[in-house]
Amino acid sequence: MKLLPLLLALAAAVPVSAKTKIVLVGDSTVNDQGGWGTGFRASFGPDVEVINLALNGRSSKSFRDEGAWTPAIAAKPDFILIQFGHNDVPGKGADRETDAKTTYRANLNRYIDEAVAAGAKPVLVTSIVRRVFNADGTIRADSLVPYVEAARAVAAERKVPLMDLYALTKAQSEKLGKTGALALHATTADGKPDTTHLSPTGRYTVGVMAAREFARVAPAVRAQLVEGVPAMQVVVSADGKGDFKTIQMAVDHAPFVTAGQRLVIEIRPGVYKERVIVPQDRPRTTFLGTDAAKTVITADMNAGKAGGTFLSATVDVEAPGFEAENITFENTFGPGNGTGSQAVAIKVHSDGAEFRKCRFLGWQDTLYAATGHQKYKDSYIAGHVDFIFGNAAAIFENCEIHSLADGYITAHSRTAGDMRTGYVFMKCHLTGENTQKGVYLGRPWRPWSRVAYIDCEMDAHIRAEGWENWRDPNNEKTAWYGEYGSTGPGGSAKGRVGWSRQLTEAEANALVQELAGK
Repeated sequence: MKLLPLLLALAAAVPVSAKTKIVLVGDSTVNDQGGWGTGFRASFGPDVEVINLALNGRSSKSFRDEGAWTPAIAAKPDFILIQFGHNDVPGKGADRETDAKTTYRANLNRYIDEAVAAGAKPVLVTSIVRRVFNADGTIRADSLVPYVEAARAVAAERKVPLMDLYALTKAQSEKLGKTGALALHATTADGKPDTTHLSPTGRYTVGVMAAREFARVAPAVRAQLVEGVPAMQVVVSADGKGDFKTIQMAVDHAPFVTAGQRLVIEIRPGVYKERVIVPQDRPRTTFLGTDAAKTVITADMNAGKAGGTFLSATVDVEAPGFEAENITFENTFGPGNGTGSQAVAIKVHSDGAEFRKCRFLGWQDTLYAATGHQKYKDSYIAGHVDFIFGNAAAIFENCEIHSLADGYITAHSRTAGDMRTGYVFMKCHLTGENTQKGVYLGRPWRPWSRVAYIDCEMDAHIRAEGWENWRDPNNEKTAWYGEYGSTGPGGSAKGRVGWSRQLTEAEANALVQELAGK
């Protein structure tokens, strides 16, 4: 059976090879923490791989002396972008400083020679400007200028491409003016403006600028450029090595995105014991982890303590266009904790929300898929009673739905027969533990509840009757429960309640299209 795909795939051809590999070498104005590397990487589609090897405090001399150049060659890239200068200037110490007319030029030439010998195309990059203004609004010339001129001269002599970021960032800052350029400044540890390094906004605007400049000197990658400013990225790390220590601080204080942009909050591995709200005025926000098992947002809150089920969520998503990947959403309030055991791991009112490779862990009312169109793919959802509930139009694809004890998987809450909401589970695996009497596929939280399972594998914990009427026979007249292609010991149509449906292929397709908003 052919069902609609849930995710849009990015695809574009690169003229030279299936994937273009780019290595960045340089100092802190290039790396991902205070430099333009993040915006550069985000400016390209999936067929461009960017490896950022730039390091804080390195010069053209110390980068090589410390062995940091070796991994750049070992990566066997197509291109190596080389930007030094900030730490080559006088006053940086004998282990770092070089002379612009002699040793600096010699170092650049050596980098070029070794890159070419390794089969890579070297690209020289001039340092980004220090955003210090003269009284007339122009950028003040400083000790960087001789190194910028040297890089330009070497590029011309060796006939290698040059990305003149000094000229571009100088023009950018002078156009913004002293006040406008404040948005580009990083902040020092004591809260003062850092005119050398870049804020999250600066990292992206300068990174996008660098990507466009690279595409000018390397036309083969132009087809992989993403149009517009694709994203704004900030980093959350509990150890203080990111932009923010908590997720809520990132949501509250990251720069606001413009129309078409997305705020990507990279969450480094760790257990984040906090409750998070993504409000309406934070549209197109992404929580991005690298491994759901190692990136956990958790709290211990139940309906009794919070003042209601809807107030108990560990994460509350209100803004449209939310996305999450490789994140665990958890509420640890569970059995044996007294009355009011409803304890929501995540509440989602976000229209257009998408979750990929996530885990949702709870006991009762784990996932409140409340309103809007939502998609869940390659994820794990665990609970006991009504652990997927709400009135969203939600599609679950290739997910494991795990019952922790006897109970009910779904409690959909459609309130009228003409509402285009419901839950569809496609190619999911229903598993269970600690079950004696068995688990129902769902029960109607509201009379017009609508749920379907399509091509799902159901283990033996699923009850033969499949569905329950929430102790009200009247619900059997309005609830819409269906299956198509169920397999496994719990998937037999034999014994299902008479008021449920065995769907045709056409009916299954039509429901998926409807809930996908087609």
